[in-house]
Amino acid sequence: MQMDTNQDYGPRVHRPYQCFMGRWEGLCKTFDAKGTFLEASAVHMNVFWVSENSWHLHEYFENLYEYGPADIHSDITVEGKACYGANEMVTIDGAEITPYNYVFTIVSALSHTTVYNNHYFLDPNNRRIITHKVRAAKTHIYQIQDFVRILQP
Repeated sequence: MQMDTNQDYGPRVHRPYQCFMGRWEGLCKTFDAKGTFLEASAVHMNVFWVSENSWHLHEYFENLYEYGPADIHSDITVEGKACYGANEMVTIDGAEITPYNYVFTIVSALSHTTVYNNHYFLDPNNRRIITHKVRAAKTHIYQIQDFVRILQP
């Protein structure tokens, strides 16, 4: 059955990536390729718009696994539901899958891995990130990050 979706559904109330904006506090739990818990570390995040189609991501990992403290600033450009950004530490490509589910591929110079992140929002102020880090075409680690927004727009 084909449905005609060329209808007036009313004003758009959703802006891609708006749900990321604010100040977040989180905990990153790291597991090896077999699922054994390795460690946990605090992560602090501040995300804000710098222009109509660009946002800034500031992440501070108290202990990024196998690296140590990491202070990462990334400027992200939005084109529709897609986004991208790059600096000397990371290259980021992402997409909104649903209004509260986002996927990102990150090439990290810090961890020497390709990072596959699935962000999903449990509610407007609670977000979970499931991470799969790959090195040399093999699973290196898995991570689960849980964040609470402590300052919102």
